[in-house]
Parts: sequence; C-alpha cells; structure tokens
Amino acid sequence: MIICLRRRSEAPAGWAEGAAEVLLAVAPRVAVDADGSVWLDARGLDAAVIARAARERLEVEVGCGVSAIPVVAWAAAGTSEDVRVIAPGEEAAFLAGQPIDVLEPDDRLYTLLLGVGVETCDDLAALAREAVEVRFGAEAVRLWKYARAEDDRILFGSSVPERARASLDFVDYVVSDPERLAFTVNALLGRLCDELVARGLHARALLLTLSLANGGEWRRTLRAARPTASRSAWLRLVRSLLEKLTVPDSIAGIALEVTATEPARAVQGDLFDAGFATAAAVEAAVARLLESIGGVVYEPDTNAHPLAEKRTILEPVPLAAVAERRVKEGDAGRSRATSHAVTDAAAGSRRIVASRSAGAIATDAFDGRPDQLTLQLLAKPRPIEVETVRRRDHDAPVRCHDGTWKRIVDVAGPDRLSGGQWDRSYAREYFRVVTEDGLLLWIFRDAVQAQWYLHGWWD
Repeated sequence: MIICLRRRSEAPAGWAEGAAEVLLAVAPRVAVDADGSVWLDARGLDAAVIARAARERLEVEVGCGVSAIPVVAWAAAGTSEDVRVIAPGEEAAFLAGQPIDVLEPDDRLYTLLLGVGVETCDDLAALAREAVEVRFGAEAVRLWKYARAEDDRILFGSSVPERARASLDFVDYVVSDPERLAFTVNALLGRLCDELVARGLHARALLLTLSLANGGEWRRTLRAARPTASRSAWLRLVRSLLEKLTVPDSIAGIALEVTATEPARAVQGDLFDAGFATAAAVEAAVARLLESIGGVVYEPDTNAHPLAEKRTILEPVPLAAVAERRVKEGDAGRSRATSHAVTDAAAGSRRIVASRSAGAIATDAFDGRPDQLTLQLLAKPRPIEVETVRRRDHDAPVRCHDGTWKRIVDVAGPDRLSGGQWDRSYAREYFRVVTEDGLLLWIFRDAVQAQWYLHGWWD
C-alpha cells in the first residue's frame, strides 16, 4: 500500500522536505511531490499503523490517504481529516462518487468539462478515450485515466542493494599471526563470493578492515586486474597484503566489503589479433595470465632437432631482465619485434605455423593447404588407437580412436623419420589424415614401441 499526506492547514515553506526526514523513521522510503504532497512506501507493511504514526510525528495538520493506487491515495488524503484506507478492489467505486474537482484539473479544462455535464469522476470515466482526446486534449486523457483509477506513476526509485559484506570479531582473544588471519579471510571470502555469484556480479574492489585491540582501525582497498568473484583470486591478493602487514597493535576483528561491482560477463578475444590487441587489452590479458599462473615469462629457444616436440624449448626469463632489455633497446633506438610467450610450464599446447621453413612436414598431397593453416602441436604426443590396412610397404590408417572412433577418408604419407642412438633411437611414420567430420590430424606410428600417437591437428 501507498500512503499520501496532504497538508490541510497553513505550513511554512519547505515543510515537506523537513517532514520527509522525520518520516523516514516510520517508513522505509519517502518521496515529495512538487505540489508538497508527501508519499510513504508501506508495501508489505501495516499501512494504517504507519499512517497514524506519521501523522503523530508531524507538527502540521495533514489529511492521510492509503491505497495501492497513487491517485486514489491522493484523492483520499484530500477528502479526509484523518486516515482513510481504500481497500484493494474498491478504488474505482471510491472515485466514482467524487466530484471532478477532486482531481484538480486546470480552470480551462474544468470549465469545459462542466459545460458538457461532466461533474463527477464517474461521468468522465464513462466517456470513450478517443472522444476525450479529440474534444478536450491530452491533459484530459490523463484525468480520464485517473477517474478510472488507472495510475502507473513510479513514485519511488529502485532501492540500492546493500554492499556484499562479511566480518568476524575475535571476542575472547586477539590475533597477530598472518596465517591465522589468512585462514579467517578464506572463510569470509567464501561467503562473500557466494553472495556475488548469487547476485550475478563480479567485484572490482574490496575493502579490508582490521579492527585493532587499541580501538583503532587499519584499512586497505584491494583491486584485481579484472572484475572477478573468484575466491582464490581475492585470497591471493589478501594473502600478499597480509605477508607485508605492519599494524600498531593486535587484531581484534576483520571485515571484508565489496566497494565496486559490475555485472558478471566474459569478454574474450585473440591476444595476437592485431585488430583486437589494443594496448589496454594486451595489458589486461597479460595481467590475467600472471594472476592465474604467476609471474613467469618464457622465451622460445629453437633448435634443429628432427622431432617437432623437441625442436622448441621454452626457457624461463626473469621479469626484471625482460624490462631491462626493453629499456636498453628503447635507449638505443632499435625497433625489434621480440616474441614472448606467457604459458603454463606444466601443460598445454604450443602453436606452430605449419610451413616448410618451420620444419613441419608438408607435401603437395593437400594442394599446399597445410601451409595456410595453423598446426596445434601437443606438448607431448598422445597415444591413440588406430585400425590399418596393408598398403605395399606400410600400414595405412583407416580408423582412429581418441575418445570416439572416427573413419579416415583421406590419407597422405607416410613421411618417415628415424635417428638417434641406443636407447634414444627413434623411428616414426607420420601421416596427415582427414576424418569423416572434417578434422585434419597429424598422427604417427612409433616403430620402436609399435604404438600410434596423435601429435597435433590443423585448424
């Protein structure tokens, strides 16, 4: 229900604004109209009790109307010296018997309506909308809606949700050990991140507040490289801060509060796409990688080894060395393109352009198309099952199984590769095959182990 308060006696200028501050003690939301009417939001509450409490707190005499429809509450407040409640479903009946001036039309429109015999709200509501608009204008249409108890005004703006917050006070003891603090923070972050996920939000900034035993507070604002609701990401930032913590006293409580959020969404793009990789995008992408795998930068060190998986070795390079080298290159005025790869050393695949100059096997059997594609080379060849048929001096693959069986519709090869000594010897037969679903795979048979492997695929 909505409550409307309209003054019935003389009141000083600005009384409504002052009344709004007083009435916030009895209603969750208060709004003031340009004509001095005061509106209270009592939806979900006992509106009659709130209305009486509101009248008692005001120093001026007011009429009070209560209804689910704003115009009905407003009309009831203008026709009552006390609290008048219009129950749901009775709004149109209440307005029907009211004179037309209860809606306070302007003098010109009021004269026109009386001139055609429209004296009550019921008389106006009985007319057709088109007739009202043609004869009296747009303002009369607004009054016509009000006379029919139709009012779609939004009196109260959307309420701002409370910030996500989690806290814990150490009642019987104080804490000075960073590890114990990190344990507590981990639990608080779990609640905080669950709430963010439930709201569909990601946090951009987090306020960490430590309550000290001497009554003081220590505050720091944390910001992630990208908005996130990941507990591990925020825990890493908090732990890094706590490791360098220096406070004047022991800690008696801890609180975490999200101070900035944005809707959860995923924006993806190719870091190596010149059209996408603006300076800001590259910086943000690298920051995300550093957050997920740590501050590790690798440079590719290529060699002439016959085996593709051993041809490129990623060597770790300290970040300071990379920065120092870039500064020296800038001072010398040289412009060289240096390729750096940020990768996870434990697993993953490397992208190598399939071309003859790069050492990848390619023949004219596919009209040169592999030279125009990219070979996704597995860091370590993966064992697969292959069915073959005998073709002259080799076994040609006809089906392969890597999770599911796939029929092979075209084959090029074999390209034989052998070498090494003793226990490091190798002998492979490489095939480029096209499966029935259009995949272009690079597989080989290890003659030493009598095992088939998937080495990569083109896309």
